[in-house]
Amino acid sequence: MTKTFIITGAVLGAVLVAGVILSLVAPKRIVVRNSTFVMASKQAVFDQLRFMKNFPGWSPFRVQDPEQKFSISGTDGQVGATFSWEGVKEKSKGSQKIVFIKGNDQVKLHCNITEPFQSDPTFNYLLTEKNGGVEVVQDFDLTLPAPANILGLLFGLKNKISATNKQGLSLLKQAAEKNQTALFTNK
Repeated sequence: MTKTFIITGAVLGAVLVAGVILSLVAPKRIVVRNSTFVMASKQAVFDQLRFMKNFPGWSPFRVQDPEQKFSISGTDGQVGATFSWEGVKEKSKGSQKIVFIKGNDQVKLHCNITEPFQSDPTFNYLLTEKNGGVEVVQDFDLTLPAPANILGLLFGLKNKISATNKQGLSLLKQAAEKNQTALFTNK
């Protein structure tokens, strides 16, 4: 009986020590940078990013959950404009707000995700004209407190975020290029 308690105590102690060590070494922040090249005008790309009404057309989450409910508040295209969503198939809920715009070069969004878990990532988009198109660089930044940082490490959260963000950039590229074609054909 005493031997069982000692073994159980040793195992629990080892698990506790491993958890503490993991929480200390697991990254407390996930930073992901992705980019894409869009054959469209800088203004066409910028308008896709700043107008929340356009977001459902290139959101990777709408691909996963086409029935997702959403609303837009504030003046669309301006700092303070907010896109709020609630998933139907994918049980998620939250909002993203434009917190910074610089000319047609940069748009920064702050997300407040409340379901299925609480998180507050930011997305920063930088646009640069190059070779007749636009390079879009997306910087994603998320702080993960313990024990979420341990779970993020164990379940490959950074890779999943990167894949989702790449899908979003691909959809943004398609939407902006389609919009650019429509602008030229409607003149």
